[in-house]
Amino acid sequence: MTKKIYHFRAEDNPKLNEVGGKAKALIETTRAGFPVPSGFALSVDFFNPWLQEIKDSSEWSELLLNVTREQCKVIKSKAAQLMFNEQQKIEIGKALNQFESGTVYAVRSSSPEEDLEGTSFAGMYETLLGVTKNRLERAIASAFSSCFNFRVMEYKKQNNINLENTCIAVVVQRQIASDVSGVGFSLNPNNNCYDEVIINASFGLGESIVSGIVTPDTYVVDSLKNEIIEKIVGDKQTALWLKDDGGTIQKDNHNLKDQALADIQILKLSRLIKKCEKHYGKPMDTEWAFENNKLYLLQSRPITTYIPLFDELITKPLEKKKIYIDVMGLTQGFTESMSVLGMDLWARIINELKGGIMPTSIDGGMPSIHGRQYVNVSNLMAGWGSFATKKFIESYDENVKKIFADIDLVKEYKPVRMPKAMKKTKLNMLKMTFRMMPSTIRAKFSDYKKVVKEYNITADNILSHLKKLNSKKKFSEIVDFTMKDLETIMNVAGLMLTGMAAFASIKKMFKGKDVEKLVTALGMDLDGNPTSQMGHLLFKLASYDEFQLTKSVDEFMTKIKERSYSKEFMNDYVEYLARFGARGFMEIDVASKRVYEDPTLLYEKLININVKDSQISNVKAKRKEAYEKLLNVAKKGGFDKKFKKQAEIYQATFGYREHPKYIIVMIYAKLHDIALEIGEKFAKENRLEDKWHIFDLHIGEITKAQNGEDIDLKAIRDKNLAPYKKVAHIKDWPLVINSRGKIFKPKINAEEGDLVGSAIAPGVVRGRAKVLRTPYEKPLKSGEILVTKATEPSWTPIFINAAGVIMEVGGPLQHGGIIAREYGIPCVSGMLGIMDIVKDGDMLEVDGSNGIVKIIEKS
Repeated sequence: MTKKIYHFRAEDNPKLNEVGGKAKALIETTRAGFPVPSGFALSVDFFNPWLQEIKDSSEWSELLLNVTREQCKVIKSKAAQLMFNEQQKIEIGKALNQFESGTVYAVRSSSPEEDLEGTSFAGMYETLLGVTKNRLERAIASAFSSCFNFRVMEYKKQNNINLENTCIAVVVQRQIASDVSGVGFSLNPNNNCYDEVIINASFGLGESIVSGIVTPDTYVVDSLKNEIIEKIVGDKQTALWLKDDGGTIQKDNHNLKDQALADIQILKLSRLIKKCEKHYGKPMDTEWAFENNKLYLLQSRPITTYIPLFDELITKPLEKKKIYIDVMGLTQGFTESMSVLGMDLWARIINELKGGIMPTSIDGGMPSIHGRQYVNVSNLMAGWGSFATKKFIESYDENVKKIFADIDLVKEYKPVRMPKAMKKTKLNMLKMTFRMMPSTIRAKFSDYKKVVKEYNITADNILSHLKKLNSKKKFSEIVDFTMKDLETIMNVAGLMLTGMAAFASIKKMFKGKDVEKLVTALGMDLDGNPTSQMGHLLFKLASYDEFQLTKSVDEFMTKIKERSYSKEFMNDYVEYLARFGARGFMEIDVASKRVYEDPTLLYEKLININVKDSQISNVKAKRKEAYEKLLNVAKKGGFDKKFKKQAEIYQATFGYREHPKYIIVMIYAKLHDIALEIGEKFAKENRLEDKWHIFDLHIGEITKAQNGEDIDLKAIRDKNLAPYKKVAHIKDWPLVINSRGKIFKPKINAEEGDLVGSAIAPGVVRGRAKVLRTPYEKPLKSGEILVTKATEPSWTPIFINAAGVIMEVGGPLQHGGIIAREYGIPCVSGMLGIMDIVKDGDMLEVDGSNGIVKIIEKS
C-alpha cells in the first residue's frame, strides 16, 4: 500500500514511481548515514486529488491535443491555486511536528521521470527556498504546478514520455542557511577522469550556481591521492542569501575574489562526493552546502553524460594504468560501433593481416571488443619495446602525435609484466617479414609485372572460391575457409611494399626541390586501385543523360525493375553491382546492408555527383602533367632514368594497396549473405525474432546453434548487446583514453584573433550568431549559435535548435553546460563581453573541445 508521506529517516523504502528520483535519493542517502538535512517527501499519491481535478478539466484535454506555451500556462496557473483538503492538512501537520518552531524550508519537486539515467530534466522543475510554515501550502502548490511547465511538457514529448501519466512528488526539507554551497561531480566532466572530483563553489545559496548568475570557483581534486590539483577562483560578483524572516535576497559580494572554500573543506567535500559514488556504484552529480562549517548533502543524481569504458578496459584505482587509441575513426573512416559478428570477423582478419603482431584479444595490442577496436599502447610497449611503439604512434595523425608528445609513456603506462598475448609479437614480426619477402624481392629485383600477374591470379581465385560457398556448411568452417584464402593473398602482398619503396625513392629524389605537390599528383588514379575504378564507374553512370533526367529514387527503381534505361546504362549498372555492389558505408562490418540488396543506396551516391565539375574526369591528365614536369626536373638533375624506372614501378604497383581491402569486402559480402540465410532459418524456428539478429551473435554461438545445441539465442543476443546499450549515448568517441577514463586531447595554440574561454561541451560547429538576453525575445533558428550571458532552466527548449552555445558566465556543472553536453552541443563559457563583440548574423566557429570561438565573418 502506498503512503502519502515518506520521512527521510523512516525505514520505508518507497519506489521511484511513488516519490520520484530526487526524493528517493534523499531517503536512500539519509538511511545510508549521509549528512542530509531532515525532511520528508509528499508522494505522488498525496497529490492524487489535485491531479484528478486537473485531469478532469477541459483545459487538460486541450493540452493533450496541442502542447503550447499558452495552454501550459493556463494549466499551471490552475494547479498553483489548489488548496489542501482536510486529509492533506492532517498529514502535513503530522509531518511538520518533527521540526522546531521557526524552521524555514526548501521545497523541491521530485518527478518520477527526473534524474533517471536515460533522461535529465536538469532544473526544469521549480525549487522554492526560504519558505516559512505559513507560506508552505502555496510553495508546495507552486512546486506541484511546475510539472505542467511548458519546458517540461515539451521535453517529455521529445523523449516520447506519455503526457497522460504526468505526476509529481514534492520534497519538503529543512532549509540550510549556507555560507558556501555548490555542486560537485564524482568524476571530472572536462576530461572524464574517474579519479578526479570537480567542484563548483560560491558564497551563499547554491541556486546562484544552478541558475547561472555567477561564475563559481572550480576545484579539481585527485581523489586517489586526496590532493587538490587545480584551483580557479571565479568572479563571484553576487550571491543569494537566506533572509531571517524567510525568502531569499541577492546581494553583491565584497569578497568576490576570495576562495569560497578552504582547502580542508575542499578535501572533506571531495571525500563525501566519492563516498556517494561508492554507495550508488556509479558516477554521481551532487549538490552540497556548508552551514557554520558543517557539510550537508542536498541532492545526488547519476551523471548521464560521461564516457563509460567497457569493464574489460578498466584498471582498478591505484593499479598501473593503460592507455588506448580508438582506431575506428582513424583507420576505418567511421566512428560507429560494429556489430557483434562484424567485430568477431574483423578481429580474425586483423590477426591474419597483421600476422599476430597485434593480437586482438583483450590482453593484446589491438583489443577488439563490443564493436570497437583500440590500440593498447601499454601492451605494445611491453611486446614491441618503447622505441618501436613510439615510432608506430608517430605514424598516426597529427592529433595522436600531439597527444602523446605530452605523455611520459614509460613512466605512466608501461606494464610491469609482459601480457601473455604479446610474448610472441617480435617473433611474429620476423615471420611476417619472411612471409612477404619472396614477392617483395621478385618485384624489386626481377620483373614486377610477373608479381602483379601472380597477385591478380590469386585474387581472382579467391573471388571464384567465394561463389562456391553456401549456408549448408557450419559457419565457423566457412569463416576458416575464407581466412585461409586471405592468407594466400597476404603471401603475394609484397607487391604493396614494392610500391611503397618506389614512392619513398621518388620522394627522396625530389626532396628539397619544391615539387611535393607534383609527387603527390603522380599517385592519382593508379593501376590496380579498385576504389578508383569504382569512382570512374559511378561517374560514368551519373553522367548518362537519361539518369540526369531521372526525377526521384522511385522513378530510378521503377526503371531499373522494368529495364527501361538504355542497354548501355543497364550494362554498366549490372557491372557496378557485380564489381562494387558489396561496397558502401561501414563495408567492413558484415552486418552492413549492401548496394546489391538495396539499389536506392546507389541512387543516393549518383545524385550527389556533379558530373559537370568533377576532379575524377581529369585525374589522368593531371597525373600525366605531373609526370612530365617531374621528368624535366629529373633530366636537369641527371637522374631521369632512375625516375622513369621508379615511376613505372610505383604507378603499376602502389594502387594495389587498396586491393586486399576490396577482397576482404567481397568476402564479407558473401559471409553477409550466408549469415542472413542462417538467420532466416533461425527466425523460422523462432530461435531469433528477425533474420538480421544473426549479426548480434558470435561465430561460435551461430555454429553451436547449427549443431543443434539447446541454447537460447534470444537471451544470448540480449547479453551480447548489453555493453552496446551502455555506450549508446556516445556520439563523439574520444581518440585517446586511459583505463581510468581520462580523455586526452591535443593542445591547441590559439591563433591571433581567436577568442578564448572555457571548454564546456566538446565538438566544433559553425553557424550564424543569435544574441539573446531572454529566452524568447526572438526566435533561435535551427543551426544558429546561441550567444547569451548565462542560462537557467527556462532556456532548455532553446537549446534544441542551437548548433552551439556561447555563454559569458557559468561553470561546467552549471545548467547550460550540463544541457549542452547532454544534447551534444559544442559550448564555450567564461567569455565576458562576448555579447558586445558578436552581433546577430555573424558567422562563428565554436570549438567546445578547446574553448575557442572564432569570428569567421561579420554580418
